[in-house]
This record gives sequence, structure tokens and C-alpha cells, in this order.
Amino acid sequence: MPDQIIKIVNKYDEALNKADSEKYKLSIQLSLDGFSFCIFDEKTNKFLSIESITIENPNRVDIFCSLIKQFFSAHSWLNLKFKSTNIIYETQKSTLIPSPLFDEAEKNTYSDFNFTPEEDHCVYYDKLISLDAFNLYTVPVQLKNTLNELFQDHKLLSHSGSLIESLLILYKNLPVQKRVFVNVRKSNLDIVITEGKKLLYFNSFTYTTKEDFIYYGIFVLEQLNLNPEEIELIFSGFINKNTELFDIVYKYVRNVQFPKLTNTFRYSYIFNDIPSHYYFNLLNITLCEL
Repeated sequence: MPDQIIKIVNKYDEALNKADSEKYKLSIQLSLDGFSFCIFDEKTNKFLSIESITIENPNRVDIFCSLIKQFFSAHSWLNLKFKSTNIIYETQKSTLIPSPLFDEAEKNTYSDFNFTPEEDHCVYYDKLISLDAFNLYTVPVQLKNTLNELFQDHKLLSHSGSLIESLLILYKNLPVQKRVFVNVRKSNLDIVITEGKKLLYFNSFTYTTKEDFIYYGIFVLEQLNLNPEEIELIFSGFINKNTELFDIVYKYVRNVQFPKLTNTFRYSYIFNDIPSHYYFNLLNITLCEL
């Protein structure tokens, strides 16, 4: 394995059988600095594996694609055929468009209006059923070609679309109140605010320091006239109580929680040692298929 690829998690249940791979579902989440995947047995409604790597200093799409090809070719599980393959791509360039206003023929116009045009990117969109909206986003052409080569029958989704859809599904039957969700990534955070079945706010921000991190959080709360002392904030992603990010948030927001593993599914014992919120988006993409 190339030195740039560092394993974070590598766990497999003994019940996994490569001969049964076509009965399993493969879910993948990737960004230019990392790659995670899990395997779900639909028959037993159970997650049986999870693996995650980080990539040091990928810098360019071509470097990332080269590294992923090497990782794929050396990985026996990823070379198997699965019942389905969902791939979540993390990107800062996405925008929501209500269904009545969406016209597929105008997707490039929407993209040019919302993002800085990039010749080496293509435009995709997801339909968010729970929101009755489309999520438009861009993907590097070379990356999409690499995914087509490695995972021929995959379904591509944006990380923001899958995150929003999962949250609306998970919390739709709970008492109606404003809830603030913060999904923490390596150098980005996603803020989602819901009220019952409604999406009130979504945006992604890039941060480098803990001060950046809390600035965006407080700024969003102020814009929506939400009191930090009263709201419920739910963290997902790579954050825990022993981090500087958590400490600085807790100075302003006292009701901070971490979601448990979704009880819609079952989980192998291998997940006992993994914080339940770390791979929230990856594990819950299966909800969007229900």
C-alpha cells in the first residue's frame, strides 16, 4: 500500500462470505483526502464490516485517482460484485433547488450561477424525496471516470444530499422542534437545521482553526435567531468530547449530543469499539433506499 494511504479502521465480521457478495450492499464515502466503505447484509438487516483510510496530501484529483486505483487493485473485497453500490462524494459545491423550479436542461446554468465554473468538472443532481427538492453538485470528470471504471453499476450521491435526506427521515416522527446538526469532516463542517419534516437551513464551511469552527456555528445561530442556550445541537462525524472543537462549542451551547446507531438496522459486534456518530452519513445512506 502506498505510504500516503493510512488505515484508520479495518473491521470485518466473521460471518462475511465473499461467495455471497452479490447479496450484500456496498456503501462508499469519499473525498480527496479519504475513503471509507461498509458492507450491509440485506437478508439479516445487518452491517458486517467497515473500513476507512485517510490520504495524506493528495493535492490533486489525478493523484487521488491513482492512489484509489492502487488501493482498489490490492483490496480483495472491493473487487467483488455486489447487489448494489452507493457512493457518497464530499464536495463544497452543491445547491438545493425546489422541485417545481428544477429543469434538468438548465443544470449547467444553475451550476454556473452558484459555483465558479470549472472545465474539468461535470454537473450531477440527486432528488431528495423527503424535501421535494433537487441537490445540484459538481464532480471532477477524472474522478467520475475512475469511479465508472472501478464500480461500473454504482449510484453516485452528494454527501450533503444523503445527509439531509437521512436526517429528515430519522427525525420526522419525533416531537417537532428546531434541531441543529453539525457534521464534522477533516477540514469542513456541514450545518443542517430542521424543524419536524422541514429543512430550515443547510450550508457547508471550510475551517482551519477551532475559532473558525465556532464562528460559523454562532453566525448561523444568530442568523436564524436561535438561542445557543436553548437549542439542541447534535454532532456527527469526527469529533468527540476530548477535542478542542467540542470544548469551544460547549462554552456556548450546553445541550450537545451525539446520535446513536440508527435502530432501523442491526450492527455486528465490530461496531462496539467505534463511536456511533463517526460514520453517521456512510451508515445511514441505506435509509435513503427504503
